[in-house]
Amino acid sequence: MGDNIFHDFEHDRQYAEDLLDNISSGICLFAISDEIKFLYFNRAADELFGYEKGGLLALTQEDSLALFHPDFEDRLYSEMVATLREERLFNYDCRILCQDGTYKWTNLSAQLQQKEGGCLSFYCVLSPTRAPSDMLLKGCHFLITSRPGPDCTILTDLILEMGGTYDLTASAPEALELFAQSDYYHSIFITRAPARYLGSAICRVNSQISAMNGFELAKDIRYCSTPAGETVPIILLASDEDEEKEDILEAAEELGIQVFFRRPLDEKELASFLSSLSEAS
Repeated sequence: MGDNIFHDFEHDRQYAEDLLDNISSGICLFAISDEIKFLYFNRAADELFGYEKGGLLALTQEDSLALFHPDFEDRLYSEMVATLREERLFNYDCRILCQDGTYKWTNLSAQLQQKEGGCLSFYCVLSPTRAPSDMLLKGCHFLITSRPGPDCTILTDLILEMGGTYDLTASAPEALELFAQSDYYHSIFITRAPARYLGSAICRVNSQISAMNGFELAKDIRYCSTPAGETVPIILLASDEDEEKEDILEAAEELGIQVFFRRPLDEKELASFLSSLSEAS
């Protein structure tokens, strides 16, 4: 796209919009004076995030930063300032709000096209990108109820490596107390011991999870007085070899919880599962 796109946009907007809408990549035009102002998103940009034509522009009219995940707003400005000082290409990975309420990792590649009267105008290409591995769970705080062991270590290590945080307890009563006191947990993980351990002294004493083996705790969370109990994602970690798999799935459906049948845990599969949990955060 030539350097005259902003001239065209100012003097023959329909012509400029038609040019931009014929580009298959997501494109936006924005300007910065005292604040950032988005001027136009082409059709491909709207489609990239699931909006009807004009959806992204409408989203930014009252709040120009409404399309960005809150974690990325401050760094967005610092990157822009660096661009202005060094006169380099503005290149930034962030999460942008989709029409369905999820956030999509996106690369913004923008170039300063015009300086006029204290206003700086940018031409920007928006492209899907992979999230940095250490930021996948940034801002996500988890509650984990599990006995110490290899599976617990894999889960906690992965959460930290992916930028998340957690509270860990082996006690169901303590888990309920932590949940009641916390403002927000992204998700709750409850480890279910293999069927052969049901009712064993080790399971009852060390984890203090009843013979229901995780379901009583999930039920208590779902029906507790804390409003978030009705909606917080609860994930039961169960064994692939569990003899009661069908019963587990049926009970989980009744409580509105997810079951992850991957114990012993496979690190790659668990990382993929955690990534899927982060998409709506």
